Amino acid sequence: MKDKLYLIIILLFSLVLIYENSKNNRFLQNKHIVNVPHPLKTSKSEFPTLSPLPSSTPTPSLIPTATPLPGYCLHVPVLLYHHVQPKALAEDLGQIALNVDSQIFDRQMGYLFSQGYTTLSAKKLVAALRDHTSLPQKSIVITFDDGYKSVYDYAYPILQKYHFTGNLMISTGLIGGSQYLSWDQVKEMARNSLIDFTDHTWSHYAINNGTKDKIELEIKTGKQQLEEYTNQQIDIFTYPYGAFDDNAISILEELGFIGAFSTIPGFWQCDSFIMSLHRNRIGNYSLSEYGL
Repeated sequence: MKDKLYLIIILLFSLVLIYENSKNNRFLQNKHIVNVPHPLKTSKSEFPTLSPLPSSTPTPSLIPTATPLPGYCLHVPVLLYHHVQPKALAEDLGQIALNVDSQIFDRQMGYLFSQGYTTLSAKKLVAALRDHTSLPQKSIVITFDDGYKSVYDYAYPILQKYHFTGNLMISTGLIGGSQYLSWDQVKEMARNSLIDFTDHTWSHYAINNGTKDKIELEIKTGKQQLEEYTNQQIDIFTYPYGAFDDNAISILEELGFIGAFSTIPGFWQCDSFIMSLHRNRIGNYSLSEYGL
């Protein structure tokens, strides 16, 4: 009886956390949506303007492990980064809020290496959840959102140094912008088996808003452009601003997507929420302080 009561309390607590996170994401992203030109009619001088959520570097906190969870679950932390570059450069560019200093990032990756972690592609995690197969005991997924140039300049060489897999969540309409990757850089990294890509829409559009036609256009344009330039199958999505709802999930599934990543924190991933997998934003601290 006590075990059943404990399970009910844990599940209710998890539902409350998910609801509050979704509500906060909807509120925040509504303040930062920008109107962008049609992706199929955009010249090189009309790149969409990304307005990332300006928040301070996250303070480490141990991620609660609400278990047991429904469905087939794996303990696989997914780390979320944006910029990786020297602190002084980030300050000059006004990017400090979303930046992890490149030397600290190197130490973080060195820590994962020394602790015996296995880095995975997003595809491999989703496949394991769908097929109910096991993964190495200390598996982890490293993700970089939006497609910033600093990832190529600083994070990519460090990933190569440790032979780590990295996942780039790309908003394709931003590619070629002054602070973003070029298509040549995307193609270069795509030729490296360590780098995978996921769709992050064309203009970094929050797909819990807008008409179905607009949402589909954003998703399909991002997918088509990534497949063209990377020669990878793109069937995993990452929500801009972490914003999603049931309608967004339905559209993604209609378009053939088999998994998606949110910004809901947590180290457990389950097939029961394969379209809103959890990620944990990392700041300028030792990864051990995040419970890794």
